[in-house]
Amino acid sequence: MKSVRKNKGIRVVLGIMIILAVAGIVIAWIYYGNINKSVDPRVKQARLMYARYNTYAAGNDYEMVLSLLDSIEEVYASVSHYRDSYEMGVIHNNRASVFLTLALSDTARQEIRQSYFALAERHLIQGIDYYNGWMTLYGNQSEEEIRAVIEEDFSSDSILVSHDYLGAIIQNRVREIQTARIETPRRLSVSYTNLGIIRRHENQLEEAFEYYVKALELWEDNHAAKNNMNILFGQPPEKQSFFRKLFPPDRN
Repeated sequence: MKSVRKNKGIRVVLGIMIILAVAGIVIAWIYYGNINKSVDPRVKQARLMYARYNTYAAGNDYEMVLSLLDSIEEVYASVSHYRDSYEMGVIHNNRASVFLTLALSDTARQEIRQSYFALAERHLIQGIDYYNGWMTLYGNQSEEEIRAVIEEDFSSDSILVSHDYLGAIIQNRVREIQTARIETPRRLSVSYTNLGIIRRHENQLEEAFEYYVKALELWEDNHAAKNNMNILFGQPPEKQSFFRKLFPPDRN
């Protein structure tokens, strides 16, 4: 009898676990299905390509990273709404990171290193221009004002005008813009930090200092900017506590 009751109890537990697992799958399917429906179909391919970005970067396949960024830029540039968006700034910032990494490589010869620095600087400046231009447009708008701009823009596009999920696509874009508006000062801070790194390696220390100051004005918890400032003054790098790494300060 005990064995029968035990087996019955196991079956009940397994049954509950199966029900919970199925419920979780259904909830996830609905959740991610709704997310997919709300993605702008005109740039969905770029989002899919970004999924490969970290794989290539982790494998130090910089040629593929740059090729992928070119393809992503083509997608965004083909839609008027995204041609001057923060996404274009991200693309240039990512390119700059590749060239800066190559410049700082131990195997880079001096003349090649300088050409990499020049390429990194060019893309950093282009990215900063995109970020600043985009923030001028959206930086002080209310949610209602953002929505009005997006509705007018998206509703006039022949691809979206009869789309079944146009409302969800518009709402998703409004959320993306609101999030990006918070994140863009941090992205700008990273750009200025990287410009400071370039200037430091070019021995233009005063200009490097000015870039680090600008980076910290935009994001006071920019650990990389703080450490590069320390290096500039011959001080040891500041160590981040394990707790701080797990729970970084609020970036808002």
